[in-house]
Parts: sequence; structure tokens; C-alpha cells
Amino acid sequence: MKVAEAVGRALCAAGVGQVFGVVGSGNFHVTNAMVAAGARFVATRHEAGATTMADAYARTSGEIAVVSVHQGPGLTNAMTGIAEAAKSRTPLVVLAAEVTEPRSNFHVDQEGLARAVGAATARVTSAEQAVGQTCAAVGLAVRERRTVLLNLPLPVQALEVPDGALAQAAPPAQRAAVEPEAADVAALAELLGRSRRPVFVAGRGSREPGGKQALEALAERCGALLATSAVARGLFHGNPWSLDVSGGFASPLAVELIQGADLIVGWGCALNMWTMRHGGLIGADATVVQVDDDPSALGAHRPVHLGVTGDVRLTARQVAEAGAGPRGGATGPRRPERRSPRDFAGATCRTRTRARASGSTRGR
Repeated sequence: MKVAEAVGRALCAAGVGQVFGVVGSGNFHVTNAMVAAGARFVATRHEAGATTMADAYARTSGEIAVVSVHQGPGLTNAMTGIAEAAKSRTPLVVLAAEVTEPRSNFHVDQEGLARAVGAATARVTSAEQAVGQTCAAVGLAVRERRTVLLNLPLPVQALEVPDGALAQAAPPAQRAAVEPEAADVAALAELLGRSRRPVFVAGRGSREPGGKQALEALAERCGALLATSAVARGLFHGNPWSLDVSGGFASPLAVELIQGADLIVGWGCALNMWTMRHGGLIGADATVVQVDDDPSALGAHRPVHLGVTGDVRLTARQVAEAGAGPRGGATGPRRPERRSPRDFAGATCRTRTRARASGSTRGR
């Protein structure tokens, strides 16, 4: 078995079931090998479309996908889609044939291209290591939520792999859910207990299995309204306390209620300028909390009063178990006489009107 076939079969053995791409001479054999191993291949008219499709598939399905492209210009055509996937931390493998002869018209610095847009890189370097290096690329994409360029040099593709090489191919260990620190859980529970108008803003990190249910349960307990970033839009569809999307696409009602919050908690959400309208959705007196399983994400786009490193589902459940909830009865929009955010909005408008009439600007 040649390296090209072994790499294709190893990708499928590692859990890849969906491939998008444009086939040329350099990626013909490896793509055929994936199809023969059971993967579904979607041929596109352009590599940019293939990469965008793969990115969308991975985000919505929760499964890793592969983009298969020709060497050189096949990869350059895909770069915009790769940049978006990399910056969004989409687990994705871009499988690209690679020319190693610098005088070839197809030769480009493929590693340099990928690194320039934030993607990780890997390469199949020998017949002996081909299967292991392929599975390692899939593992990197899954565990670190990275878009990985796997270069497959043309001379290496034609080499014979050792007998039994595919026996080592297996799905990678899944990314372990990050347990939050007990002190952070207690601090967030304390803030929610004091809050009168909490709002949750859920991002991509809330779309993991169980995240929606954990957040809705905690919101019910502490009287929080529910909003999402653009990439998580629809997460709380059907919930009577959903404000839909936060940010530039937010409704006037959502803008008013988020601006009126005394506590905003971002759950797996960057709280960047798009989601928070350059900070315009955050009231002057609002406390801001960010929960994310990547510690480098905390406070990356704006200062936060409390940063919690932890998985969204685990953190929300543990905060609920810690007794988070209003002191002295239901608060915010979750009073019995209010059935939806619209009821709460009317009360907010009346409060602000009285405040302005008396000359007070607090909370504006």
C-alpha cells in the first residue's frame, strides 16, 4: 500500500467521515482512498467553497471534516476559508498535496501560508511515519480545536508503507472538559445571588452537548435573560426568555434589556466588539463575567470583573449546585406577573422615564 492510500484510510480510521474538495493530480489518490474507506466526498467548483463548506459542517455537526486540495494554487484558492476556520478555532484538517521542488510552478511556502492566518501545520515525512503523523494531525485538530494543514509531499505519496502500518490508526482522545476552580464557581454564584437584572450571552462554547440545557436551567434559577453571539444564534429558540442575538443584529428590545443588565455573563463567548457593539451594550455599572475553557480567551477583548476557566456545561451546573439564585424572591424578568422579556421591557422603560424626569442618569 502506498502512502497516499494509507493516509486516506488513516484519516477515516481516525474518525473523519466527510470530505470536501477539488480533485487534481496531487490529491487524486488520497481522496479516492478516503472514499473507498467510507468517507463521503463533496466535490466543489472552487477550493474556497470547499473550505467554507467544511468549516460550516464541522461547526454544525460537531464532527471533524477534511478539505482535500491540489498542491500550490489549490491551497492558495482555499486560503480565505482556512483563515476564517483558523480564527474561529474550527477543528478541521486541510489535506494538501505539496511540491518539494522549488523550481516548480506549483511550489509555494504552504506552511508559511497556513501559519500566516493562524492555522497549525503538519507534514507526512516518510512511509514509516505516515499513518502516525496523519493521526497526530487529526488529534491536534480535535484536542486543541485547531485548523490543521496536513502537507502530503508528492515524492512521499508514492512510497510503500510497511505491512500492518494501518493497525495504529485510531480516533484521537476527545478534548477533556475543563473543570472550573471551586473559588471561581463560588464567586460567580455570589454575583448571581446579588444580581437583579442578569443577562447570559452564550457563544460557540455553549453549543457543546449539554450546554444549552445547563444554561437554561441556571437562568431559570437566577432569573437571567438569554442572548447569544451571532455564531450561536438560535441556541435558545423557543425559550420565552430568549432575547435572540446580541450585537449588531440585536433587536431594539434586546439592546435595551442588555444595556439595562447589572450583570452580564459571557458563556463560551468572546464578548468582542461585534457581540457587544464596541462595549455599547454594557452599562456603566454592569459587572462583566466571562466563562471559557481557554484561559487565554478571558479578558482578551475587554476587561472582565471575573474570569472563570471552565467548560460551559460543567461550570453552569456547578454554579447552580452552589446555590446561585436571587436572595429574597424572584428578581429581574422572572417574576410571576411577567411572561416574557417584553413585559420586563415595559417596566424598564417606565423606570428610565421616571429617572430622567427626576434628573437621575444612573444606569443609562
